[in-house]
Amino acid sequence: MNTPRDTRDSSPPGITPLPADPAAAGLDIELITGDELRHNAWLRTELALIAAPSYDDATAILAREVADCTHLYIGRDRAGLLAGFFMTSRDYLTAEHGLPLVHVGWSATRHDLKNSGATMALFERCITDTQIWEKQLGRRALLWSTTASPTIYLGVSRFLAEVEPRRDGSYSNDGARYAHLLRERLGAPAAAEGEHPFAVRGIATATRYSAIERERIARVCDRKQFGLFDQLGIDETNEDRLIFIARTPADIGTALSRASTLALARRSRQEQRKSA
Repeated sequence: MNTPRDTRDSSPPGITPLPADPAAAGLDIELITGDELRHNAWLRTELALIAAPSYDDATAILAREVADCTHLYIGRDRAGLLAGFFMTSRDYLTAEHGLPLVHVGWSATRHDLKNSGATMALFERCITDTQIWEKQLGRRALLWSTTASPTIYLGVSRFLAEVEPRRDGSYSNDGARYAHLLRERLGAPAAAEGEHPFAVRGIATATRYSAIERERIARVCDRKQFGLFDQLGIDETNEDRLIFIARTPADIGTALSRASTLALARRSRQEQRKSA
């Protein structure tokens, strides 16, 4: 589908983006357009190096996400090293259904900065820019993505609005309709009779989490007592994914800045104990 050119702009003409507070995560945040990314081989190498510890092989997902990207948010630490990235794309749901669509795409954090709040700062900037786009268009966007990571779903559920499926697996009639359209967009078959519309089987070709990442996810699920992915039978090793949808919230800046600051403070205390 051809995306109108103005949906690729970083912000509407005459409107200054409201940046996330980079100091909250100790990052300098930069917005890179999709075209810039596709012409910058070194940056793509940096992204691959950041993502490598989380996957057996990140090559396939990197190629897919780079091809579709319209907005890439990167964060660099005070030494200028890439700390993390958050990749998104803007589009419309279908030619007939002009609902603004934001793919909350691929993100990764440098392995030594896991749980530091780095990704949250990038996420906040992305959502702030999305809200500006919504104001320009005069309507709300539908945010969506696919994931096999319960940690991603839990983060989305905490900071976005109207997330479906809900934590108990339930969903609205509108949610089921959007899931159907998104399945078509992904090239996945329609949900079979009795099948959960948000659970999609075998679509993440050549994308497997690393053993380290699977262990980290298992620990989080155990700690949070979260079993939605098990309930829906989503098996990352079989390339299954959960579709989720959401809307932008009213107060993401406050919530994310607080969470990012707390995460950074926890990390600082841990480092102090190690060096003591």
